Amino acid sequence: MFDKLDFITEKYDELAQKVSDPEIINNQPVWQKHIKEMGEMEPIVKAYKEYKKAKIELADAKEILEEGDEEMRELAKMEISELEETIENQEAELKILLLPKDPNDEKNVI
Repeated sequence: MFDKLDFITEKYDELAQKVSDPEIINNQPVWQKHIKEMGEMEPIVKAYKEYKKAKIELADAKEILEEGDEEMRELAKMEISELEETIENQEAELKILLLPKDPNDEKNVI
């Protein structure tokens, strides 16, 4: 799952660079295709960056738990429990975001 998320993030960054290229901007059909593709990836990339940030914060809180004074340890314990719940929710959200889309979603109903 995380390999796929890393790949999507890299592709998103590449598209962001292409979209700002003047040659691509002048070629509107290609530019629009890239913008649309970025728009589809953006929720996944945003959720993954939030997930990685929470993982870093969790590691920092665990470090404080080991090295901090008593008051800092209590705060770290509370933060760890909140972050673990947040990470669990974010993992579930990422799994949902990675589900393949229905090819009929963009077609007209009528």
